[in-house]
Amino acid sequence: MFRDMRALVFILMALLVPAITELIPARQVSAQQGVTFVLDQVVGGLSSPVFLNHAGDGSGRLFVVEQAGRILIVRNGGVLPTPFLDIRGQVSFGGERGLLSVAFHPDFKNNRRFFVNYTARRPNLMTIIAEYQASMSNPDLAHTAEQVLLTIDQPFDNHNGGQLQFGPDGYLYIGMGDGGSGGDPLGHGQNLNSLLGKVLRIDVNGAFPYRIPPDNPLVNGPGADEIWALGLRNPWRFSFDRLNGRLFLADVGQNTMEEVDVVDRGSNLGWNVMEGSRCFQPPNGCSTAGLTLPISEYTHSLGSSITGGYVYRGNAHPQLRGTYLFGDFGSGRIWGLTETNLGTWTRTELRGPGFNISSFGEDEEGEIYVVNYSGSIHRIRITGSPGDVNPEVLIPSTARTGRFTSLLTVLNPGSTSDTIELFSRSSGGSVLGSSSQVVPGKGFFRAVDILGELGVPEGSFGPLTVRSLTGRPLVVVSEVRSQQATAGFLPGLTVSSGGLDLLLPEVVDSGTRGQAGTFRTNLGVNNLGDIDAEVQIEMIDSSGATLGMQSIRVPGRGMSQIDGIARTLANKETEGYLKLSSQRPIHAWASKINNATDDPSLEVALGSGFDESGVKLLIPSVSGTDRFKSLVVVVNRGGKSNDLVLTARDTGGNVVARLNRSVPVRGIFRSTDVLREMGAPVGAFGPLTIESSNGELFSAVSEVYSAEGTAGFFPAVAPSSATLRRLIPEILSNGSSGEGGTFRTNIGVNNLGFVSANVVVEFVGRDGQIVSETSFSVPSKGLAQISVGPTPPVGSYAMIRADQPVHAWATKIDNGSQDPSVVMSVASE
Repeated sequence: MFRDMRALVFILMALLVPAITELIPARQVSAQQGVTFVLDQVVGGLSSPVFLNHAGDGSGRLFVVEQAGRILIVRNGGVLPTPFLDIRGQVSFGGERGLLSVAFHPDFKNNRRFFVNYTARRPNLMTIIAEYQASMSNPDLAHTAEQVLLTIDQPFDNHNGGQLQFGPDGYLYIGMGDGGSGGDPLGHGQNLNSLLGKVLRIDVNGAFPYRIPPDNPLVNGPGADEIWALGLRNPWRFSFDRLNGRLFLADVGQNTMEEVDVVDRGSNLGWNVMEGSRCFQPPNGCSTAGLTLPISEYTHSLGSSITGGYVYRGNAHPQLRGTYLFGDFGSGRIWGLTETNLGTWTRTELRGPGFNISSFGEDEEGEIYVVNYSGSIHRIRITGSPGDVNPEVLIPSTARTGRFTSLLTVLNPGSTSDTIELFSRSSGGSVLGSSSQVVPGKGFFRAVDILGELGVPEGSFGPLTVRSLTGRPLVVVSEVRSQQATAGFLPGLTVSSGGLDLLLPEVVDSGTRGQAGTFRTNLGVNNLGDIDAEVQIEMIDSSGATLGMQSIRVPGRGMSQIDGIARTLANKETEGYLKLSSQRPIHAWASKINNATDDPSLEVALGSGFDESGVKLLIPSVSGTDRFKSLVVVVNRGGKSNDLVLTARDTGGNVVARLNRSVPVRGIFRSTDVLREMGAPVGAFGPLTIESSNGELFSAVSEVYSAEGTAGFFPAVAPSSATLRRLIPEILSNGSSGEGGTFRTNIGVNNLGFVSANVVVEFVGRDGQIVSETSFSVPSKGLAQISVGPTPPVGSYAMIRADQPVHAWATKIDNGSQDPSVVMSVASE
């Protein structure tokens, strides 16, 4: 936050003129999407607030940290009169010192444990990491009994760091500055035996005061075991992307540069050899070998003390999703940082100079707040044309052939009716048929043969787009069906979710048409823009070697297909993955086709954005039963060899098997029966987690298959993208097991949290009315399944509400053949 003595000037100004600051209207700066970034005040009248957090207990409360030593509760837009915690008598407050942050245990709802970071003189200045507990009888009040976990001597009054945050791994992360003064005169940043100038990582769930996580980078080597990353000057604020677990850290600079870093295990951020990307000591000719350079930085012409924020993952402003929001304490500017391609970041100024931003905060739903050091809390809001907010939704492929038809479901999650427009297009992008439909609030539109309803002739094939005339978000899904079975589901995709760098992890050619037990892969590429896209396609094998390449042109608004893509590129039977690169955003998908039956299974490409890739991923369900097996493919997207850890659990959350593998650069791990290869018991069934032990990124997919065919693909999802509310668009129950031509749906819910989740499933009909509901619990780290039927009626959808973040999915099962097809849920407000 504050920088040396210059910070005191800002502090004094803020304390002297808080009323004036509140009277100055916030300058609103339009973002690239043509919308406006606004800050709405939630509460005022605070005293030097420096942090905001939530407890993750479903209460909706916000906890505000005041620097002098109080934690206040904000509920329903007001501050409760009694502080949650008041330790002003213990805190050394002034300048950069004080009570600096609070972190709530992941199981706070049950164990009531929380942790604080503050400075005290006992008798010399030190940082205190201490544990407290909320009252059982009054959850709005904390006990004053303190348990000190860790003390760290501070040689100077500044650069105390101060951030506490629990990571998605359940460990407590601690941000420590270099100890102060200027230029790191005592050399703490690069000293492995000092806890100053570091990010620390400890386990507070074991023996008191803490344990060392066994995978901390310096365990069993030289240096302090608590260290997770080093080379920091003053990491005032850091946070984890709740979607993929990446750690974003803002490090306050010295004379010239302010920086944003993505921190991995063992990262060396360079201080005091480097200040940002520039040499500091020595001032010229320094070596960057082994250092992690910033993903973004700015000079003091734009600000003087960076304040780290959060990657936006809320639902209120979809145009901000995936954007890292951060600001500057000195200038008051707020920026958005987006990853336009893997490793390529673009910074956009969203708000001009304003008040002193001491922190950002996040509520349980992922909405972001700005903390004004002068005494107020503000929630971000986006305004602008609804047309800018909701781009049209693409179904990559629909069919009306002699064998296949496409079912379409469009949900309107809003409370009032909406009008939607549907456009069927040819592969060249021309419109073949269109219509408009009124969809009631909370209701849906469903067509079992959408191309037939649009008047498109038999034999047609191509993409379909859906647009809301009011600009509201829509949930869209399509199922490709034949008289024999279902080919699977294609989710609705938006323009903004298109990528420049896409992967299809499972691509094979193992035989010829008509040959039993073999498969081929057909590729489809969509272009949602109006201008033709040039796409480079590369086939890569398990070692990371290129097997073949080809360029194609995809017409504007159209699509291109290549049958037998693996053999086309490699000129032989092979297996591997496809990498697609384009200068314009594209979508891609594949049909993995059984050569004996010509039945396809649909796989959607994964982008380089971290909605689809990460250091920790979840496959919602893998199977090792008598009938069904699970194929798993994991692609190493990083720039170095990656150590892969697979953990299989049963439905109760118990670990049944683990597997470690090293995956080469650009290489893959592929197992045709992953549970057998892991050594899981015969008949095992449950979730599978995929973790990177060295911070490199993975993309992954799983295919459930049997001797008769494939059940479809489970795309890997980020565990931290779980939400309290989810929608499953297509629910069907129109027959019983063994009855040909009918289907039933099974719903699965995953809970990777630390406590059990209570779940309510509401089944909603076409008119938006709730038809029926059911409730159940999902154990920690586990999975629960329910079978739908005999109600709800044909063609409802499921609204899932939980008191802990969950993922959800469904299998639509052919009652005649017992073959399932997988559809994933989507997050809902």
